[in-house]
Amino acid sequence: MRNLKLAAIALALPVSSFCQAFLSPQGEGSVSVLYQYSIDRLHAFADGRTKDVGHMYWNSVVLDTDYSLTDRLAVRVSLPFLDGKYVGVNPHQVIRGDPSTTVMLDNGAYHGTVTDFRLSVRYSLTRGKLKIVPDFQATLPAHSYPTFLHALYGSDSREYRGGVSVGRSLDPISRKAFFQGRYGFGVSQKFVNVAPKASYGEFQLGYFLSRRIVLQGVASGMYTHNGLLWNYDLWPGDLTQAQWLNHVRISQGKILDAGGSIGYSFNRSTNVVFSMAHSFWGENTHLRYLVTTVGFSKAFSAPWSKERASSAAILPDGTKATTCTCAKTK
Repeated sequence: MRNLKLAAIALALPVSSFCQAFLSPQGEGSVSVLYQYSIDRLHAFADGRTKDVGHMYWNSVVLDTDYSLTDRLAVRVSLPFLDGKYVGVNPHQVIRGDPSTTVMLDNGAYHGTVTDFRLSVRYSLTRGKLKIVPDFQATLPAHSYPTFLHALYGSDSREYRGGVSVGRSLDPISRKAFFQGRYGFGVSQKFVNVAPKASYGEFQLGYFLSRRIVLQGVASGMYTHNGLLWNYDLWPGDLTQAQWLNHVRISQGKILDAGGSIGYSFNRSTNVVFSMAHSFWGENTHLRYLVTTVGFSKAFSAPWSKERASSAAILPDGTKATTCTCAKTK
């Protein structure tokens, strides 16, 4: 469950965001606001079995800004606000009777907070139809927040991630179709002698029904290479108190989400997107029963930009940023 609520904008939050294979012209950028409603119903254990020990509900709002310093170099900053609650008979409140560990947030009421900054820099290696874009990301908690709860906000830990995105329109097969994909590898700070290392992957396939409407299918996943395993028969009795208190941060979480979206462009600088997604597989984590997202994006140009703001427009040339639809893994 490590960082499950922050992926994207893998943030420990499943959120929709702008993919990274395409950059805007120099001096252009976009500001996006995303609202997401999600439900987690099942805990998935190390052997693939699941158990219903209560349901988690979240309302999330993400502010995301992307800006191209040059035609090849871009920076991006995002910050989410999460408001979540747990409904069930197994709240995380007191660890084995130790009153110093009391956290009263799994009480059936919503509790919200700003969580983690996501900062990224990416550089385009190519200028042709095929886009190859390495990137570096840092996830930094905006403040300290509790992590021992079902309706978690994130892992309250620093993560540094390197990756590469690839994108291309599918002409000459189809000028209206395109793909985008990304692989990233991240290392988080150490807790209880575990510094989780995780691989992140995402793939999108899109098709422009018209100059204004785009459809996308997306699959995304996270695979943590080390950490705690959730034993279906023993969990959490096989953990030390320190491990149980930090299990969100150090679990060997694995998850695969898939979904789809429809985007509409009002003009060359303004578009909206609606998406739905679901977790189809996972281990040592929560499974997302439903994730729905509504997003709004507005492009802008700095005074020195050579072009009008158009970076966020959904256009069929396959060179502009389009909107991811999946439930982001952290």
